Order: sequence, then structure tokens, then C-alpha cells
Amino acid sequence: MRGAGEVGSAEAHAKINLRLRVFARDETGFHGVETILARTSISDTVSLSEFEPEAARAGVGLSVDGPLSEGVPDGPSNLCWQAAAGFLDRAFGRRRRPAVHIRLTKRIPMGSGLGGGSADAGATLRLLADRWPRLDEGELLSLAGEIGSDVPFALLGVPMALGWERGRRLLPLRPPRPRPALLVCSGIHVSTPEAYGWLGRTDVDAGGASVFPGGTRLTEWGSLDRLVRNDLEAPVLSRHPVLSELLERLRSCDPTVAAMTGSGSALFAIFRDDRERARARRSLAGFEGTGDPRIEEITLPV
Repeated sequence: MRGAGEVGSAEAHAKINLRLRVFARDETGFHGVETILARTSISDTVSLSEFEPEAARAGVGLSVDGPLSEGVPDGPSNLCWQAAAGFLDRAFGRRRRPAVHIRLTKRIPMGSGLGGGSADAGATLRLLADRWPRLDEGELLSLAGEIGSDVPFALLGVPMALGWERGRRLLPLRPPRPRPALLVCSGIHVSTPEAYGWLGRTDVDAGGASVFPGGTRLTEWGSLDRLVRNDLEAPVLSRHPVLSELLERLRSCDPTVAAMTGSGSALFAIFRDDRERARARRSLAGFEGTGDPRIEEITLPV
């Protein structure tokens, strides 16, 4: 391949699930969910370059660097690679297609429930769509949903959304004023299929639908705080006592809320102001028995 030219770069923001209710499996074998997704200030960076292909059949290249790049795949199992390959297939079909290279700089930990891989895939799709506007928004969202449940949210690029049906149906929300938060990453890797597999029959709602409390305003923190819930939290924490210790310690720091995000293992706590967050961080420093967790100061939603 010849003649590299940078197409552009984009920040791929991690998400947290302020709410994650899990319902019974549907006919496809997947659990239905109801979730409130919030975009955070921690992000990976995705850069895209285009090459002049030497043959009619061009491909996708991927390189990974950054402080948390260890163990991140650089081939077809990476969601960035899947996003690029899927886009090129749909946009160009059997016609001569461009060759692209993706450089991924990782700052979001893997296996943490923060949706880093999904964020990377969403950013990749957006960069490709900006360069080659061959797919409409519906086609892009359909492709995103095939790659992963959180990819449509990442593709939309909105600060907050309400999601259903594995997170693929989304209603963007007007976000409340951003708040300071702490993100605690223990280094424990939790597989999403495993986390869902640990759910017992009593952990899921067979009804498949939820009704928010009367008067709920999803644009106000007072209402959002009362809605924070994660049905995967109990089964994951029961298998990783260190996470239970960390969450208890977080909750003792007087946040407005503290919970696990997604399928774990990352924990988050939201505070009213920077001073309360600083006090909480000092309290967490040197906490023994937790394997020296990584603590990040973040803002959400952004």
C-alpha cells in the first residue's frame, strides 16, 4: 500500500451505566435491558489513515499503543477492526475499496464495564462515515448494533441516553449539569457473558419492562440518583469480594450515589462538588486489601 494520508482522529469516550436493569432472555437468547448511559471524560483516541491500495482488494490495519494497550488485540477480534471491515463491506461491496489503518491509543481499561471497545468502534464508524458518506444514519446505527450493544450509543456521540433491547434502541436525553466523580478500577477483568451467566432466576425481571417512579425527571440529578441500580452488581461482587470492599468504602465517602458500571469491574461514585470528591479520594488512598486500585477523577456526563 502506498501514499498514507491521515483522515482524522476522534476521542472515544468511556460510558457508565447509571441504571442497568436486566430482564428475561428473548427469543434470540439475549437478555433484554433497560439502561441509562452517561458519557464520561475518560477516553481513548482513534486515528484513521487512508492508503492507496496496491490491489483491488484492500484491507484494514490496526495498531494499538497507549498506557493501557497491553492485551488489547490488534486484529479481527478488536471492535475497531470489525467496525472498519463492516463499514467498507457495506459502503463499497465488491467494488475497489480504500485501504485504511487505525491507530488506537488506549486509556480505558479492558474488561471494566466502561465500554472502551464499543467507544472505539463508534469513533471508527464516525470517522469512516465522515470520509465516505455512503451510508445513511439508519444503516450506520444498524451496523453499530451488530458490532456490540454499546456501539450505537458511542456512535451517536450524545452525553446521555435511555436505552432498551440490549441498548440498541436509544432515546437521547437532555443531560443534567456535569458532576465530578471518581472511577475506581481494580484491575479485575470481568467477562460480560460470564457476568450475565451468573444471574439467577430471581435476579431478573420476567416482565421485560419497567415503569419509572411518578414525577421522575431524567434531566435532573435528584431523580437520576434515585434511579441508580445495576442488576449485575450483586452476582459480580459476590464472586469478587475485593470489589465489594471497595464499593463499601466508596459509599462511606458520602457520594450522592456509588455503584458498579455495566458488567464490571469498574466502580463509580458521584459527588456534589470538587471538594467532596477530593476528600473522598484522600480517604481511599492507601486502602489495604484491594490490590492497589487505580482511581481516576472524571466528569459526567460530557
